[in-house]
Amino acid sequence: MLKVNFIITRKFDRKYLNEGGFLLPYSMLLFMIVITGAVLSTSLFLSKYRYLVNMGEVYERKVSIAHGALLGMKDPVPASGTNEGEFGVTEVVSSLLNEHEVLMEITYQADEKVFKPVSVVYNRETKQIIDWK
Repeated sequence: MLKVNFIITRKFDRKYLNEGGFLLPYSMLLFMIVITGAVLSTSLFLSKYRYLVNMGEVYERKVSIAHGALLGMKDPVPASGTNEGEFGVTEVVSSLLNEHEVLMEITYQADEKVFKPVSVVYNRETKQIIDWK
């Protein structure tokens, strides 16, 4: 016990210890506040990191779907096909609604997950998007 007291008194100033070599209550309270703040800031950092990772995945999906729509609109004749991109696989299925409008169903798949398909209606001649659901 004497060796432990000696180590404690060497690491801390004498003013933070009582006669028995123990930390004073206010010093212990300050220590607990600092430790609690460190734990809370760590959990806040981790939750922000998870949020950013999830938002990155959402933007990857949106970019892949938009890229699939762009590739589907490039073809003069409506066709179906798959495109393996940087973030996942996009499947485009096109069909004619009438002589001017084409309906594309775009399905995005990444990491064994298949997301809800997106429907895009566009004008065949002007390549303008009429509806996006």
